[in-house]
Amino acid sequence: MMSRFLLLHCLFLIFLFIAAATANTGTITTDRDALLALKAHITHDPTNFFAKNWNTSTPVCNWTGVTCDVHSHKVAVLNVSGLNLTGTIPSQLGNLSSLQSLDLSFNQLSGSIPSAIFTTYTLKYVSFCRNQLSGAFPSFIFNKSSLQHLDFSFNTLSGEIPANICSNLPFLEYISLSQNMFHGGIPSTLSNCTYLQKLSLSLNDFWGAIPKEIGNLTKLKELYLGRNGLLEIDNISNLKVLYLYNNRLQ
Repeated sequence: MMSRFLLLHCLFLIFLFIAAATANTGTITTDRDALLALKAHITHDPTNFFAKNWNTSTPVCNWTGVTCDVHSHKVAVLNVSGLNLTGTIPSQLGNLSSLQSLDLSFNQLSGSIPSAIFTTYTLKYVSFCRNQLSGAFPSFIFNKSSLQHLDFSFNTLSGEIPANICSNLPFLEYISLSQNMFHGGIPSTLSNCTYLQKLSLSLNDFWGAIPKEIGNLTKLKELYLGRNGLLEIDNISNLKVLYLYNNRLQ
């Protein structure tokens, strides 16, 4: 009887091991496919970065620009910045379910920002600065309670900043939307981003008064609002840096 019990116990452990291995293989395959989708969306790679460094014969976690979680072996960091890449951003990057940091800055990527990217609930850091991205501010980003750093600066994004930008972003510390084509008023609801330390909105077409509610952001240290059409400023304190050049302040 005891030997039968031990046999069943061993078989059960083997089953669990196989199930875990199968699940892990599926996850790795999903991550690999998401990265290969990015590679496929690149139309010009002047340094042959992907051809040299992203080879399906080697594990994804060994690819240059990719860092995996040491426990789950899932992609946690993706950094392909500064490569002068031309192409678009694929929605499949949203399948990187453990992604914490995404840096595609200093390239020549165009098109819109896929909302699917922001379905990853672990995402903390996003930088798409200095590309040629267009379209409106991605609405799905408001479900990203984990997000801390957001940089869309130096693109051609347009429209207004949605009033509910901070409703579901309680831990956001850094926002840079400078050098785009945003317009309208600066939302007073930015005061709901209570952890905000740096806010950069320079080189757009914002107008009206700088909301006095921004003065309630006790952690805010840097505020960049230069080259807009702003008319008034009030109740701004605790700042170490305040940049207001080329406005219409009265």
